[in-house]
Amino acid sequence: MALTAAVAHLVWPNIKIDTITVLLLVVALLPWLGDLLDSIELPGGWKVQYRALEERQESVERAAAEADALAVEATSTAQAAFGAAQIIDPSAAPATMDTVRLLAEEYHRLRSQPRTRTRTPELDRLFGAMVAIVPKVPGFDPGEALRGEDAGIRLAGYAFLYGRPDSSRLAEVVDALAREQTAFNQYWAIRTVAALLERADLSAVPDSVTTQLRELMDRLPPDTSRHVQLAELMQARQDALLNPAPPRDGRFGVGKDTC
Repeated sequence: MALTAAVAHLVWPNIKIDTITVLLLVVALLPWLGDLLDSIELPGGWKVQYRALEERQESVERAAAEADALAVEATSTAQAAFGAAQIIDPSAAPATMDTVRLLAEEYHRLRSQPRTRTRTPELDRLFGAMVAIVPKVPGFDPGEALRGEDAGIRLAGYAFLYGRPDSSRLAEVVDALAREQTAFNQYWAIRTVAALLERADLSAVPDSVTTQLRELMDRLPPDTSRHVQLAELMQARQDALLNPAPPRDGRFGVGKDTC
C-alpha cells in the first residue's frame, strides 16, 4: 500500500516529489530491507528499529500460540473427563475386545462426519470413554494396538497408557506418533508422551526418541497446540540435560509406576 501511495503521489503534477514520497517508498521497502539493517532513520528524526519490531512480533505470536495451546488442552481434557464420567456404571457388563472394536468403529464414524464445531469435542469424549474402559479389558496389549494399522485401535492404545502411564512404553508410543496422519491422534499421542515423561528422568531418554519428536515438531505449523506441546517437551529435556536428576530405578531412569 505504501508503494502504491508513492506512485499515486507521482502521478498528479501538482504534487511535488518531496519527503512524503521518500517516506512512503522507504516504508514500502522495509520488509525487503530487514535482512540488511537493524534500523533506519526517516526524515524528521523518525527511527525504525526494524529487527526489534520483528522480534517483538514473533514474541507476541509465540505467546498467543502458547495461550491457544493451553485453551485447547483445557477444553480437550474437560471433554475427555466428561466422556469418562459417562461410562461409570456399576451395572455395566464387563468390557471385552469387542468393546474396544466398537469404540474404534465409533471413532471412524465420527471421523467420517463433516468437520464441524461439535466433531472434535465428540472425539475427545470418546477418548475419555476409552481411558475409562480399555484398561479394564482382559488381555488388551497397548503395544500391539500401537503397532496396528487401525487408527481407532491405536487411539485405544494411547488411551490405555494415558490412563495408566507405563514409561517403559515410551519408544512404542513415539513410534506410533511418528506414523499418525490425523491431528486428533497426534494430539492425544503427544499428551500420552507427556504423561509418560512425567515419570521419566528426561536426561536419560534415548536420543532416538528425542530425534523423532523433534522431526515431528519441525513438520507441524508453529501455531498449533501440537507444536507448542512438543516444543515444551524438547525444552524440558534440554533443561534436564543441563541439570540431570539423580539416578532412579527403572528403564530410562524411570521410577516404578504405582498403577
